Amino acid sequence: MKILKNKRILVCGKGGSGKSSVVSLLGKSLLKNGYRVILLDADASNPGGLFRLLSDKKDVPEPLIEFFGGREKVTCPSDDPSPMTRINSNLPINETVIDLSEIPEKYSFKKKDLTLFQIGKIKEACEGCDGPMSKVARDFIVKGDFVTLIDVEAGIEHFGRGVEKNVDVVLVIVDPTFESFVIAEIVAKMTSYLGSNNVWAILNKVDSKEIELIMQNSLKKREVNYLGSINFDKEIHKAGLEGKMIAQCKAEKKIEGIIKKLENLLEIEMEYK
Repeated sequence: MKILKNKRILVCGKGGSGKSSVVSLLGKSLLKNGYRVILLDADASNPGGLFRLLSDKKDVPEPLIEFFGGREKVTCPSDDPSPMTRINSNLPINETVIDLSEIPEKYSFKKKDLTLFQIGKIKEACEGCDGPMSKVARDFIVKGDFVTLIDVEAGIEHFGRGVEKNVDVVLVIVDPTFESFVIAEIVAKMTSYLGSNNVWAILNKVDSKEIELIMQNSLKKREVNYLGSINFDKEIHKAGLEGKMIAQCKAEKKIEGIIKKLENLLEIEMEYK
C-alpha cells in the first residue's frame, strides 16, 4: 500500500537550509519506491530551482502559471482568496481538478513517472507581486494517484497567502542556525492553527553527532516534531556550488529512511481515524 499516494506535501524552511535539494532527493526516492510524483517549483525567487537540481538540460519548462492565463488572470490569494479557474472557465478548479493529460508538454519536465512544473519566476525589475504563483501552488491539485511535493519560497510568507490550505503534510527543513529553529517553531504553530498536526522537521547539513543532538533538543524544546536527519553531503554542496544537477550521493540513504518513517506515521494516523 502506497501511504503517500494522493498526498500533497509542502516543503518549507529558512533561505539556504537546503530546501530545494531535499525536495529533489525526496522526489527521486519516491520515484524509486514506485510512486508517481509531481514536483511543483513554487519558489519564484530561486532562478535555477528544482529543474537545475534534477536535469542537465537547458530547455527549462515554460511557466505553469501561463496555462492559467498568467498574472493577468490569476490573482494574489491575499487580495482575492477565491479558488483559481482555467482560462476559459469560471468553475473553481477545486471542483474540476486537473487531469495531467490536459497540460501541454511545454509546461513540464518529465523523467519516467516524475513530472516537474515550474510555476513561474521573477525575471525583471518591477514586474509585480509573485502572489499569483502562490495561488497556483495552493490550487494545482491533480487527478490520479500522485504524491505532490511543493517547494515554496524561503521563510513563512506562503502561510500569509494560505498555500497550506490544500496540503496534507508540511515538512520544514532545518539547518544548524538559530533562525532555522525559530522558523520551524512558527511553521508548527501556524500549521496547527490551520487544523493540522502533520508537520515534521528534517534536520539538514548535520556534520556531527554532537550537532545532531543539539538540534534535536532544540526541536524538542520548541515542540516541533522530528522526522529525520541528513548529514552534510559534499556531493550536494559541490552541485550547489557549480550549479549542476545532484548526482548520486550518500544523503539518498537518509532520504529513504525519512520517507519510510513518514509512511509509518501517516499509516498509524489512518488507523486511529
